[in-house]
Amino acid sequence: TVVNAGFPKTDRSEVLSMNLDIAGICVSGGSACSSGAQGGSHVIQAIYPNQPIVPIRFSFSKHNTFEEVEEVVLKISELLS
Repeated sequence: TVVNAGFPKTDRSEVLSMNLDIAGICVSGGSACSSGAQGGSHVIQAIYPNQPIVPIRFSFSKHNTFEEVEEVVLKISELLS
């Protein structure tokens, strides 16, 4: 129920989680195993070796609707365009 997506590092993707929060969409940066840690996660570094990415973690439950997921995808597209 958790997806960690890596977005290419750009000026817009660097503030993606903040802008999603402003839009009322809750996400996390990095991986759960590095929550609160300084520096990058060894898990994220292993998934994206030597790649400048911005990791965003999305959590889902059985209570999420297709429409909510679609709204998030549209908002990300808007924010990164």
